[in-house]
Amino acid sequence: MTRAKKPAVIRVLEGNRSRTPIPKEIDHVGNPVPPEHLTAEQLDRWCDIVSSLPSDLLSRADIQALERMAIAWASYRQVCVLINQTGLLTKGQKGDLIPNPLFRIRNAATIEMQACGMQLGLSPLARARIAAAGDNPEETDPLTILLGPNKKAWGDESIPAQ
Repeated sequence: MTRAKKPAVIRVLEGNRSRTPIPKEIDHVGNPVPPEHLTAEQLDRWCDIVSSLPSDLLSRADIQALERMAIAWASYRQVCVLINQTGLLTKGQKGDLIPNPLFRIRNAATIEMQACGMQLGLSPLARARIAAAGDNPEETDPLTILLGPNKKAWGDESIPAQ
């Protein structure tokens, strides 16, 4: 399975270490607006997601991924509260202890959050790359260090031009 391409905005924020041209992308149209049917908890999760991403990354086309992520995250939290209230084990039909069936719902929400998070670029790795790009990439680029401050090999300054 091939790795999905990163949006140009993320590549610019991370820094273009490979120096390959970043392809132009279609300009985004409109900002994502939360659907009216979201509950208060789901709307809070929506706002958390949108505020944690670069402002020029999202568009109206991302509404479905944001909606799915917000609903899954709110469901995950609600199920975690219910599991804490009811316990890890419950009584089965025959009276024996079985794992709480709420774990299945929590696992489904986890899978949905991971899938949406991948689509939206929400991961610790993506945040680490963006944060590292905030530093001066020229100082940490090994090729820049080897070539020196004038982008020439250190010994080239002493060689007279022919």
